[in-house]
Amino acid sequence: MENKFTDDQKIVSEITENKDRILSNLKQKDVDTYCYIRKTFENNHILNNSEFQFKFKKFYIMNSAGLSDEWKNRFFELLLAKRDDLKYTLFELYKIPRRDGKYSVQFSFATKLLHTVNNENPIYDKMIGEVADKKVEGSNSNEKIDSCIKIFNFLNGLYSGLINDGKVERVISEFRLRFNVSHKDISDAKVLDFMMWSLGKIKQDLKKIQK
Repeated sequence: MENKFTDDQKIVSEITENKDRILSNLKQKDVDTYCYIRKTFENNHILNNSEFQFKFKKFYIMNSAGLSDEWKNRFFELLLAKRDDLKYTLFELYKIPRRDGKYSVQFSFATKLLHTVNNENPIYDKMIGEVADKKVEGSNSNEKIDSCIKIFNFLNGLYSGLINDGKVERVISEFRLRFNVSHKDISDAKVLDFMMWSLGKIKQDLKKIQK
């Protein structure tokens, strides 16, 4: 059984203890690019918008993930539809093969799509998985998708607890001052995502040094 309180408090300690390194890892240009993506999407300026798609792919590192052009086209079709449904999105993206012809469960990109649709949704990637100690498990697509949904639900609960923690709130405020962004620009969930990603990178770099 998950001990949410323990998970919350462990990560709160890691964020507060590494606050300066977490913020210094982040770049203004990445924050600005995210703000462009959010604003352009919310203004419904994405249909046939090559600049938006270029910046989105670069920001979320889509071009080096072995994804086919057909897969990317389907991704942006789903984004345009604005459906906030993880299971549906995972199954729809699974139908399109990668460049190597293989089919895969793309949990990270699915969460990035859902976050763009609803900025309160958490994003999952290997850095977030490092901090939350969660990774997709399963021997087939159905088992992997079930695992994705469990992790996504866990992250929703985790983020809710962290955002409402006074110590984390203060670091979020420091982020907003440092990068000059308001709640209108970036949700607390996305600020926390930036911070969690940075913390994950710190933890991974430390593991490399210790090897």
